[in-house]
Amino acid sequence: MSGPTLDGTMVYAFATKPLTGPAGDGAGLPAGLTFGTQEICKPAPQVTAVYLCRVGGDRDHSAPVVTVPADTPHDTMGYYGAVYAPAGADLTAAVQAAQTAGATPADRTHGAGTFTVKRPEHVAQNTLAFNTPHIEAGKTSPQTLRVHAVDGGHLKLWFSPGPQQYGWDSHGVDIRVTSVTAGESARCTHRSDSLTQGTLLVACELTPGDTDITYTLTSAPGTESWRIEAHAAYQVYSWGQDDITADAAFAVDGLPVRERYSVMARDAVGKLWLYQGTGNGTTPFRSRSLVSSGWQGYDVLTKLAPWSSDKLVGGLVGRDASGTLWYYRAKSYGPFAAKVRVGGGWNTYNQLTGAGDLTADGNHDLVARDKAGALWLYRGTGNATTPFAARTKIGNGWNTYSQLAGTADLTGDGKADLIARDKTGTLWLYRGTGKAAAPFAARSKIGGGWNAYSQLTATGDLAADGKPDAVARDTTGTLWLYRGTGKAATPFAARTRIGGGWNTYNTLN
Repeated sequence: MSGPTLDGTMVYAFATKPLTGPAGDGAGLPAGLTFGTQEICKPAPQVTAVYLCRVGGDRDHSAPVVTVPADTPHDTMGYYGAVYAPAGADLTAAVQAAQTAGATPADRTHGAGTFTVKRPEHVAQNTLAFNTPHIEAGKTSPQTLRVHAVDGGHLKLWFSPGPQQYGWDSHGVDIRVTSVTAGESARCTHRSDSLTQGTLLVACELTPGDTDITYTLTSAPGTESWRIEAHAAYQVYSWGQDDITADAAFAVDGLPVRERYSVMARDAVGKLWLYQGTGNGTTPFRSRSLVSSGWQGYDVLTKLAPWSSDKLVGGLVGRDASGTLWYYRAKSYGPFAAKVRVGGGWNTYNQLTGAGDLTADGNHDLVARDKAGALWLYRGTGNATTPFAARTKIGNGWNTYSQLAGTADLTGDGKADLIARDKTGTLWLYRGTGKAAAPFAARSKIGGGWNAYSQLTATGDLAADGKPDAVARDTTGTLWLYRGTGKAATPFAARTRIGGGWNTYNTLN
């Protein structure tokens, strides 16, 4: 938290009576309380219960710490004065000013206050209780927090996704607090931000008494069926103790919550970029964000399954110039764990592609085509240190294809599929069987003209309609979306333009 830029000393004086009399009158703390000073706060010489704290810069500044024994009587009160002395000022005068700070009105450089000991069994009498009915997508709905305040304090209210829900960062949840009303004992403010996880949206200062704080939630049309938790904390203690808290769950009556899928792209200097999905088929990606640099050392990069912004599954493999394959496991806040060496000799293959879960065992697999045209399956193990089992041969004759792309379930049967473009530009569908020994059924033709594209990748469900999609980049750098239909005979709808400038990338995943 930033404030004015300071360069000097904060002087704190403590007493058992108001600091309105002669300097030093009542100096000290109530019986049993002691000072626990921080490193930059030192006792002032030749005076009692005065501390000098060096301050500088525009950050929050340290102050003396008071230690309160467990048996201290309830409502024990102490007094303090605070004075700011700029560098070079007379500290003796500043000490006297702090010792008499209650005698004059507070200003920018001095003030006085009190502190009161509250025993835990007393503070526990403060209570919070939510009333959180479900809200309907596109509508406005009031909810209420009832506060029984024995003590004055500060109330905070925020929201988060409920248990087993996706994170909100990839979904742009548009539910907002649009108004707050409360009784005379509460002064409240609110922010109109959406219910992004952890953001404080309502804050109230309360005096003792009972009050209902009613906040109105407004959800945008099309809001998905989120399960949401409301959280409140009532802060009576100034620091170092637990707040009084309450939590309550509610839900949105709306469309199903669907995963958001993303695309990663490597540029010519080796930077890897993430395009998070929006769930909107018209504008399927947010602005790009940098993952990291240094990826130019790989001649092949392939994801093991479509990138989900919500479920961090699979990961990425890269083959370096020596033929060594490296595995990057997807993880939270990364998005990758440290790379793991899979092994050498992978330059025997001229095609590598992540294939999703071909074998229906919950792990993501890799297929590799050797120079003779044989296709090999490397089953995923789910083990971060040995991510693949020994290879098994799928079949021969795969050198007729110029590109292979593993996908999710294009046909709606729950099994991962594969698409393959031959050298004439015809795209073929290999429906998954879920069987390791023979993971694909006989191919079926999707259509011709696909040699217009220099990059083709399966993306998962970009349009949030429950059907996996694909994107393709043409030779001018334009990126096109092929929305999935869920039908084996015609797995893609007519293409729609996403945008230009994608020829800055040499790899799309």
